[in-house]
Amino acid sequence: MDTIVLLVAVVAGLVALELLGMRAYRRHRARKQAAFTRENVGAVYDDLQAARARCLAEKRAFALLADAARSAGRPEDGAVLDALAAGERAHLAALEAFRGPLHAESVDPAAYPSLPSSLDDALRVAAGRLDDWSTGACRDAAARARVRGYRDIAKLYRQLQEVEQAAACLCLDIAEDARPAGLFSLCPACGLVVAGRRPAFCTVCTKPGFEFDDVAMPAMPEAAAAVLKPEGVA
Repeated sequence: MDTIVLLVAVVAGLVALELLGMRAYRRHRARKQAAFTRENVGAVYDDLQAARARCLAEKRAFALLADAARSAGRPEDGAVLDALAAGERAHLAALEAFRGPLHAESVDPAAYPSLPSSLDDALRVAAGRLDDWSTGACRDAAARARVRGYRDIAKLYRQLQEVEQAAACLCLDIAEDARPAGLFSLCPACGLVVAGRRPAFCTVCTKPGFEFDDVAMPAMPEAAAAVLKPEGVA
């Protein structure tokens, strides 16, 4: 009987400690949110603003490249570039999650220099720009957020780094006519574009693969389909 009473007391104590810990954590989060202002976070705020402006500009750049690809008779490349633009929209949605505590004003995208007239050269320029940002400014912003204790923001930047580096590789593949054949899918959470079979989980944000969005590839023209159709097939 004494053993049962002791066990009950231990369990009750553990539950009480857990409840107290949860309350303390919530108070800590509330204080941190209250302190999340431009005056208090300084560079972290400016980094988020710059990241949002950059994502807006990249979204528009990918949309222009997609239109250029379709105009050049490369509709499948256009579909993949549209998916990369959708990935930038996913980045913007993630950054918008901080706009409430940030009270961030709208930021116009940075004015990029005019792109080369050649689509492939423009894709190479875009790949270099994505790689430079992901390995430079984005990495530095993640470090500043981590040092100031904003681990959730640092994690977001790390995800942006991985997704943008993958997008840079895909742009180079398209420019070099080495784009993987077959289907593509898009992670709606982090914006990663994946070629081939859907993964079981996103390699960047761990979202389940069954929640990925298929990239709608254009239908093959009838003339090309007739050439590829095996003999004897109606």
